[in-house]
Amino acid sequence: MMPQKKKRRKKDIDFLALYEQELLNYASEDDEEELEHEYYKAKVYEVVTATGDVRGAGTDANVFITIFGENGLSPKLHLTSKSKSAFEKANVDVFRVRTNNVGLIYKIRIEHDNTGLNASWYLDHVIVTDMKRPHLRYYFNCNNWLSDVEGDRQWCRDLLASFNPMDMPRGNKYEVKVYTGDVIGAGTDADVFINIFGEYGDTGERRLENEKDNFEKGAEDKFMLDAPDLGQLMKINVGHNNKGGSAGWFLSKIVIEDIGNKRKYDFPLNRWLALDEDDGKIQRDILVGGAETTAISYIVTVFTGDIRGAGTKSKIYLVMYGARGSKNSGKIFLEGGVFDRGRTDIFHIELAVLLSPLSRVSIGHGNVGVNRGWYCEKVVILCPFTGIQQTFPCSNWLDEKKADGLIERQLYEMVSLRKKRLKKFPWSLWVWTTDLKKAGTNSLIFIQIYGQKGRTDEILLNPNNKWFKPGIIEKFRIELPDLGRFYKIRVWHDKRSPGSGWHLEKMTLMNTLTKDKYNFNCNRWLDANEDDNEIVREMTAEGLTVRRIMSMARYRVTVCTGELEGAGTDANVYLCLFGDAGDTGERLLYNCRNNTDLFEKGNADEFTIESVTLRKVRRVRIRHDGKGSGSGWFLERVLVREEGQPESDNVEFPCLRWLDKDKDDGQLVRELLPSDSNATLKNFRYHISLKTADVPGASTDSRVYIKLYGDKSDTIKQVLLVSDNNLKDYFERGRVDEFTLETLNIGTINRLVIGHDSTGLHASWFLGSVQIRVPRQGKQYTFPANRWLDKDQADGRLEVELYPSEVIDIQKLIHYEVEVWTGDVGGAGTTARVYMQIYGEEGKTEVLFLSSRSKVFDRASKDIFQTDTFTVYAIDLGALTKIRIRHDNSGNRPGWFLDRIDITDMNNEITYYFPCQRWLAVEEDDGQLSRELLPVDESYVLSPSEDEEGGGGGDNNPLNNLALEQKDKSTTFSVTIKTGDKKNAGTDANVFITLFGTQDDTGMTLLKSSKTNSDKFERDSIEIFTVETLDLGDLWKVRIGHDNTGKGPGWFVDWVEVDAPSLGKCMTFPCGRWLAKNEDDGAIVRDLFHAELQTRLYTPFVPYEITLYTSDVFAAGTDSNIFIVIYGCDAVCTQQKYLCTNKREQKLFFERKSASRFIVELEDVGEIIEKIRIGHDNTGMNPGWHCSHVDIRRLLPDKDGTETLTFPCDRWLATSEDDKKTIRELVPYDIFTEKYMKDGSLRQVYKEVEEPLDIVLYSVQIFTGNVPGAGTDAKVYITIYGDLGDTGERYLGKSENRTNKFERGTADTFIIEAADLGVIYKIKLRHDNTKWCADWYVEKVEIWNDTNEDEFLFLCGRWLSLKKEDGRLERLFYEKEYSGDRSSNCSSPADFWEIALSSKMADIDVAMVTGPMADYVQEGPVIPYYVSVTTGKHKDAATDSRAFILLIGEDEERSNRIWLDYPQGKKGFSCGSVEEFYVAGLDVGVIKKIELGHDGASPESCWLVEELCLAVPTQGTKYTLRCNCWLAKDRGDGVTSRVFDLLDAMVVNIGVKVLYEMTVWTGDVVGGGTDSNIFMTLYGINGSTEEVQLDKKKARFEREQNDTFIMEILDIAPFTKMRIRIDGLGNRPEWFLERILLKNMNTGDLTMFYYGDWLSQRKGKKTLVCEMCAVIDEEEMMEWTSYTVSVKTSDILGESRGPSLLLHPLYSWQSFFLALLPFLHRVKPSLSLLKIPSVHMFSSASLSYGVLSENNKFIYNCRVCIRKASRDHLFQKPFLSFFLSFFLFFFFRAAPMAYGVLVLCTPGAGTDANVFIIIFGENGDSGTLALKQSANWNKFERNNTDTFNFPDMLSLGHLCKLRVWHDNKGTLALSSLF
Repeated sequence: MMPQKKKRRKKDIDFLALYEQELLNYASEDDEEELEHEYYKAKVYEVVTATGDVRGAGTDANVFITIFGENGLSPKLHLTSKSKSAFEKANVDVFRVRTNNVGLIYKIRIEHDNTGLNASWYLDHVIVTDMKRPHLRYYFNCNNWLSDVEGDRQWCRDLLASFNPMDMPRGNKYEVKVYTGDVIGAGTDADVFINIFGEYGDTGERRLENEKDNFEKGAEDKFMLDAPDLGQLMKINVGHNNKGGSAGWFLSKIVIEDIGNKRKYDFPLNRWLALDEDDGKIQRDILVGGAETTAISYIVTVFTGDIRGAGTKSKIYLVMYGARGSKNSGKIFLEGGVFDRGRTDIFHIELAVLLSPLSRVSIGHGNVGVNRGWYCEKVVILCPFTGIQQTFPCSNWLDEKKADGLIERQLYEMVSLRKKRLKKFPWSLWVWTTDLKKAGTNSLIFIQIYGQKGRTDEILLNPNNKWFKPGIIEKFRIELPDLGRFYKIRVWHDKRSPGSGWHLEKMTLMNTLTKDKYNFNCNRWLDANEDDNEIVREMTAEGLTVRRIMSMARYRVTVCTGELEGAGTDANVYLCLFGDAGDTGERLLYNCRNNTDLFEKGNADEFTIESVTLRKVRRVRIRHDGKGSGSGWFLERVLVREEGQPESDNVEFPCLRWLDKDKDDGQLVRELLPSDSNATLKNFRYHISLKTADVPGASTDSRVYIKLYGDKSDTIKQVLLVSDNNLKDYFERGRVDEFTLETLNIGTINRLVIGHDSTGLHASWFLGSVQIRVPRQGKQYTFPANRWLDKDQADGRLEVELYPSEVIDIQKLIHYEVEVWTGDVGGAGTTARVYMQIYGEEGKTEVLFLSSRSKVFDRASKDIFQTDTFTVYAIDLGALTKIRIRHDNSGNRPGWFLDRIDITDMNNEITYYFPCQRWLAVEEDDGQLSRELLPVDESYVLSPSEDEEGGGGGDNNPLNNLALEQKDKSTTFSVTIKTGDKKNAGTDANVFITLFGTQDDTGMTLLKSSKTNSDKFERDSIEIFTVETLDLGDLWKVRIGHDNTGKGPGWFVDWVEVDAPSLGKCMTFPCGRWLAKNEDDGAIVRDLFHAELQTRLYTPFVPYEITLYTSDVFAAGTDSNIFIVIYGCDAVCTQQKYLCTNKREQKLFFERKSASRFIVELEDVGEIIEKIRIGHDNTGMNPGWHCSHVDIRRLLPDKDGTETLTFPCDRWLATSEDDKKTIRELVPYDIFTEKYMKDGSLRQVYKEVEEPLDIVLYSVQIFTGNVPGAGTDAKVYITIYGDLGDTGERYLGKSENRTNKFERGTADTFIIEAADLGVIYKIKLRHDNTKWCADWYVEKVEIWNDTNEDEFLFLCGRWLSLKKEDGRLERLFYEKEYSGDRSSNCSSPADFWEIALSSKMADIDVAMVTGPMADYVQEGPVIPYYVSVTTGKHKDAATDSRAFILLIGEDEERSNRIWLDYPQGKKGFSCGSVEEFYVAGLDVGVIKKIELGHDGASPESCWLVEELCLAVPTQGTKYTLRCNCWLAKDRGDGVTSRVFDLLDAMVVNIGVKVLYEMTVWTGDVVGGGTDSNIFMTLYGINGSTEEVQLDKKKARFEREQNDTFIMEILDIAPFTKMRIRIDGLGNRPEWFLERILLKNMNTGDLTMFYYGDWLSQRKGKKTLVCEMCAVIDEEEMMEWTSYTVSVKTSDILGESRGPSLLLHPLYSWQSFFLALLPFLHRVKPSLSLLKIPSVHMFSSASLSYGVLSENNKFIYNCRVCIRKASRDHLFQKPFLSFFLSFFLFFFFRAAPMAYGVLVLCTPGAGTDANVFIIIFGENGDSGTLALKQSANWNKFERNNTDTFNFPDMLSLGHLCKLRVWHDNKGTLALSSLF
């Protein structure tokens, strides 16, 4: 037989001492060695059970075994089998169990759960085998029943081990005598259980039952228990199951006799085990002899699952096991639990054994009752002594009818959920109430204990209103954290009603472990009507453990209420003083020494607070409860001094803030510091987010409170009355409520307590979680709760202690105090919501909402905010760099004039000043609602002097000197937004935009003030807004969206364009999508990225500070809008800029004796400013203005200083004063320069301007032409241009010599005052086309410089009329002697391409080209190209994107991107269209590939290209590509450009052409210019060109003007002649051509053509055609000659006879020619007559043609009728094609000097039509010659001969062909020629 126990000890063990020593020596660190013990290594055991062979031996119950070994004991193991015959009669069952390695086994405990129909079981024996050591086999003989009805009615037995199967080890016997008390109702009908604990273990729970009626009143009952030897007994656990009609039991004692060891143990109790008696317990631990010791508390939380049927009515029990299971709690019935579905039940269990940390728990139930099945979710057990909270998941049924049928389960800890909680230690508290009359009380008594390490929470001693009876000592067991040595205690109650007072004698605290004792003597009343009427007492600690006894002190507290309206309060006010030695606790201020009505406006109320001395008072916390109709309170200050001290010792704690939930920041609590300290710096803000769960009924109407605990201190129990997120109803289902708690730094938060007072209609609350952010710590704490706080839900608790589940690091934030100054101008205040963002060197804050419950941002106000007051902190930003301030334009008065913002870094105590002095308003300034401000030095924010006047401020304001520098650091963006042209594309929603740069973004900017439309964002509209920002970096993204409000919020955005003049960049952000909930993808916010191809670069603008001083003369001010233009050298100037943005500014600025300052961005005019032009629009009530002078300040080039130029004026700009001019030009007088030197000093230099421009009077005389309708009544304007600048456009209002201006044939003189223009070379005239007679014919203009008497003549001779000439109202005229470039301004792509091809670009550095021309130039040789693009016919094929091609030649040489731009007025590629473009690009040689694409990036910009053609005239090649592909983001393969290989193209040779630069000189004669169309034909040695029209463009071919353009000409050089023809159409059909020059662009060869005469039907040679001989190297390439043409009309009457031709005998070639004549193809109505020399007359009946040559006369006989006839008539057929003419010419070469043509006609052959001929020769043709001037008066009569002479013609050489025709006009147009 195996030994059961160790050798008996000779001396008894003092278990009590060992237990207390264990508690004292407990260490909380995890025992890693414990986890390495052999016990925790798994082992497999084979268990064999043999069921007896007796009647009913088998069982249906669940059988369990527990194995006990030298290493510990195993868990309770369920012996399960798949066999249905398990545990049947005479059956042997084998089981294998895997469990802990218990070592050498000495006993087992086998039991069943008494479930099933036949639970009784007769067990014969058990065999246990260690599977790793099979030879080690243990035998356990039983031969007994495990049954509640058989044998001794025990279903749990301990069996001793033996290695001999035949051995029957003997156990021990214990006689248990139970003595029931002799008191009324002492007996019980319940089942009584006992568990005996000894040195070697315990018996397990045993039922005390026999045949008798046991446990009756005063009875003694005996029971005999068999069990292994337990050794020396320690304690017993006794209880009952509360069954029966009388379950309550008064147990006197229990005596146990150890039969084997012959020892007897007494266990006295004398207490009730009843739910309705004593402390309500029905189970107790009793130590041997009734000894008392320190009990360990275990807080057990049992969670019942939230599934159907989860609850139970059965008795739930729990067994807790210590390490290795060697110690356990015994079976503990969890009485008082509800265990309903979803319920949480909490139990406080006290045991005289330290089990924590637990290794496992067993939980089960008694399986009785109607609904006995139970679903257990989990069990959580907290041991306050060890501070360990363990979670034991279950999530299973304990139901014999479900799952595995178990009603008891072993639960194991989920170690990852183990948590450390605050350790608490057991203390005993004795309270002595004196025996005075009415000394007792049933008021709720609270205590709070202070120690060196902190203080406790308030502790309620009598939660059930238990009476403290006079003369009675009440004993309490309390658990306290480690506070170090105690030094005081505070006790109070909460009733002030008569009879509620309490006379306390003293209190004593004793540590039950260390026996340390503290005495607190009081012997005072706590009564509002006794003693000093106080209900709070503090007592100092006394006793042996106290080293120093603290003294008592009385503090005089004066509370001063402010003088503001409504400053007083009716609420209850509470105050707490904090000092070096603790605090007074929160005291209700009700016992005032000097006033009856407390806390009234202007009152100073005095109170006395008695407490243990605080030493020096450091802080005051004051609050009120918000009750009463007028609870809002404005507290001015609190004064504190110790009684007996003079008033001069008062410590002042200033407040000057509201304690009002509707004002200021809404807080009802303030923590005050002495006046010499900063509360903002010392206080911490705790931002609390409470999430109410989203479950039914989760919300509450109760008052919720919270208390935070940190490692340094804790807060008060703060009632959460005012939410930061201003929700109307707090703690609603599914919502998060934000609160702020401001107090001292409590350190790292380790726990909190939250609860509510269960008031209101709906008091229950389901708390989801609590989140606390402490920005100054950089910590965020999360406290999960997910539980009910409700009397009727879960565990019924209204308060819960929570510990953080996670603590994460967030950005550590610090305090910034923000002061906002609203300006003192009309309407300066705002009702909008104001937001701010702070930027520093180390980062930026989030957007801060400056909210306050008080009325803020009023005119001329200073509103003090603190970022933490708004529930937002700021990271440590370092030195502040800027702030962004904006508002949302809400409220009835949203406009706001912001003066400045001051921000104080409270950590470093540095103040930054951010001046603004601008409007944030839609209708004011530039319409922006957002501003970015830069910090300035303190000296700049001094208040301006009080005597300053004027709308713009004066010079004495230091801030005025910073505006320019701040503007230079900022970037002003002009944002243009295009709304699409779709149905319902416009929006009524509020639109916002955010610009994103590489360094920052602008934040959300509301787009409220459009510069273009009052009704914004309508269909197909364009809106322009201004957005100003700082340090944005390179713009890369735009976010645009709206808030989806309004009737039609959906919006279709085409594109967004952002122009930054200061950066010289304009970027386009395509969109082409809906921003609508019901369109596209439903998004209402989109991120747009810029299309790089659409980015436009230009010269950046620079800032100018312009100050205009209005004189101090009567009516000097103006309401007009003032403009300015600034001029630099070389006539470089800015645009004309109006300084006021709206009417209000016009009224505000330019007042008499004022200085109006503006900061504007304009073009950089260079280092020198030569002059400025100022003027106004003459509008308003008082438009006249007297300007004193103008200052312009700008930054120096290196930005290390500024220069200020002063422009004196002292003149009127008024139509009724002075010279009645509203425009003045001013020149600088002096320059004031301020420059910062390297040593930091400021150098100031003042100097006069050297040689400024003179102010000159120009006399302008305008001659109106003497032609019908020449005069005009319209308003006429002139601009004069000189090499030093221009005058700007001037209205020619008052003529110096005439009253009625611009009349026909008159000259009007005007005086224009301007700065010296230098040499005047150009003027611009225009009129506004108003009045009835607006058309105007200008003859000439003469300008006289009155200073140096220079005269300039401008010959005009043009109409300014919409009805005449080219319909223009504006014209440019050049000075008569001007020889410079007169080319018109480029306005179309063809203009730019022409310049790119011209010789002007030869010497220009392409890299220096800026502006629009930059897209048209490229390094290298440039040649022209003709591009033709055919767009597909698909409905979406069209695009309005900008297309381009890119050419790739050999060796991958690439051209620049060549844009296919339309001329003005045309846009896009329409469906099915064929668009042709003339472009120029790099000559890449043989073109291999072409890239075609467009710059569209939006879905709307798709393009279907059907065909692409490229012609290269200089190579004589044309490529045609059939594309049929999409260029689109969302079509095809999603690309917007594609490369085409020309191997796929069809190639056609078109003839090589050479580039020539053609220059045409128009003569300097009156009317020399023309509007006619001009045509040119060019002849050369190698052929001739077709007639081409010269592009007139705008002002080409004007008088005394040379025009240059590029021509592509066939390679026919060298040239011989040129023919120029005009069509004689237009208002000016005549043209005086001087000469023409052709320059070969490749070789540079020059060919000149001279004419010098009119092309006119009325002047000169009276011809519209001229021929000019080519002159090369001063040598004419052709001879001049004369031609005489004789025409013989036939003698024919009526219709023509058959033709006859007289010829000499024909040669073979002549026969060939005659045979071909009938088959010649159809041409225009003309006859080509063939010359054949030396022939004779020949006649034939059918056909005869004849040509006679005699004496160098060529006779062309025809006999053909020339008339208008049918379609197939003869006159429509040519008589000779070109190849036959060439054939005959080859054989008969001749060069006669005169030619005669004899035409023989038949009767009726004459004509009245105009006859024309063309003579063809080897040198070309004559052109069309009109046969007009004949010797005969009546030409072309029947049988007449007419002769015509053409002198001075260029020789045609040998003639080869003649073409004759008429125009079919006149009464007799028919003619016959022979």
